[in-house]
Amino acid sequence: MVASVLPVRAFQGEGPLRREVELVFNKPYEVFIGNGGIFIDNSQMRGTMVLQSEDWSRVQSWHQFTQRILDFQVYDRNGKPFEWVYGNVRVYFNLDKFQYDKWIDEEANMSIWYFDKLNGGWRKCATHWEPAPGLPKGRLWCLVRYYTRYGLAWTQPTMTMKLIKQGLITVTPSPTP
Repeated sequence: MVASVLPVRAFQGEGPLRREVELVFNKPYEVFIGNGGIFIDNSQMRGTMVLQSEDWSRVQSWHQFTQRILDFQVYDRNGKPFEWVYGNVRVYFNLDKFQYDKWIDEEANMSIWYFDKLNGGWRKCATHWEPAPGLPKGRLWCLVRYYTRYGLAWTQPTMTMKLIKQGLITVTPSPTP
């Protein structure tokens, strides 16, 4: 366990734990903390973006977070939180060797996860890999649909996941009443 934690902690880097950026309409933005950040192709919002990072301290968790969790929020000019994400907004996490190896190991289920405030719990975000200049192992990213917390984590495969992969069971939708 210690061997997997040390490289990740060293990879985090130093820097502020909170950044605030004034958003102007029709401008691109990239705001990062440590090894993760938010990229906005062409801002469709005016207001203040707040990006905070926090350590995940729950050791006994189904999700094994490998970097600090990013909390992403945007407030309008009056300080009221935006409810909807407008435009093409992506969250990303730069990878080290350990994280990249987890990404290519299908059983590890490495993905970006977001916290579902409405239903509670972490949900998987459709995660993609891309090469990035200066990053030998690239980065993972997903489209942001909610103002919430995002984290990079792998999970222990469940028995159902293993049986599906082996072709022993198939997933069929449940009939609606």
